[in-house]
Amino acid sequence: MKVLVTGGAGYVGSHLVQRLRQAGHTIRVLDVAPVSRRVLTDPGCELIQGSIADLNLVTQAMQGSEAVCHLAWGFHPSDDRQEIHANLFGTLNLLEAALKARVQHFLFASTAVVYGPTEAGPVDEEYPCYPERSAIGGPVYGITKLACEKLCLVYQRRGLPVTVFRMHGVFGDHHLSQFAHMIEQVMAGEPVKAIREAGGEYVHPEDVLRGFLLAIGNEKAYGQVFNLAGSYTYRDPELARYVVETTGSQSSVELIGDPTQGMISVSVDKLRRVLGYKPKHGEFLSRLIRNAILTRKRQEPATFARHKAAE
Repeated sequence: MKVLVTGGAGYVGSHLVQRLRQAGHTIRVLDVAPVSRRVLTDPGCELIQGSIADLNLVTQAMQGSEAVCHLAWGFHPSDDRQEIHANLFGTLNLLEAALKARVQHFLFASTAVVYGPTEAGPVDEEYPCYPERSAIGGPVYGITKLACEKLCLVYQRRGLPVTVFRMHGVFGDHHLSQFAHMIEQVMAGEPVKAIREAGGEYVHPEDVLRGFLLAIGNEKAYGQVFNLAGSYTYRDPELARYVVETTGSQSSVELIGDPTQGMISVSVDKLRRVLGYKPKHGEFLSRLIRNAILTRKRQEPATFARHKAAE
């Protein structure tokens, strides 16, 4: 298929581009940022650099596309108006252009943040959504994602087959987010800080790609909303303690209470039942964290030795 990937220069998007190419698809990337040189030299990939907020550019990018994987997202945590306008209207541009171009399938990368912190878990796709209760990704991130989901489902009724994936916490090599920050805190000899309530079924990028590949062009996925997550429930305080133990540091773990960053625990039973999804990676984060720590130790052995001596 000829697939348009928005946000194809991002972490998940760039991996998806590579995996789609391996599967034999022809790719066009639409992103405000340049993609890797490797993608640019691939004869099966085309780059259009620009914003999804530009309707003319979106219309141009959509021509000839048979499927769309929409991963582009502009984060503006200090400007609610900009975040809502850029992403909501950008998604609307894509949906409108896809419908007019008779695209066969539109896949939207949403987030489990639309649920807000889940008091009981893991929750399924019928669980009520309270994104205003979560500040993960920014104050209006989950709200805007949920609004974009609803737009997708409106266009499903208008004749555009859509699929929504709700992901939460995609972590891989060189992409450890708060856990990389914990390592930095140990390196600086500081207490390691973790949100007491935080956690969830964090997912490896390979399992995210597996979900997209199972769905793309699959009629069973049309009109569906799926949780896309891992199989192991993580808790950030436990991972913070693991960082300290693995570095051999005596740094303390400082737990911070913040209900807006609370646990989001989701079930992937629907995705397994409908599309046969089975996460390949169980508990994978400890390995990634350990590898990151070993890399830092090789790069800055004197820093670790100095902290050990000070203890």
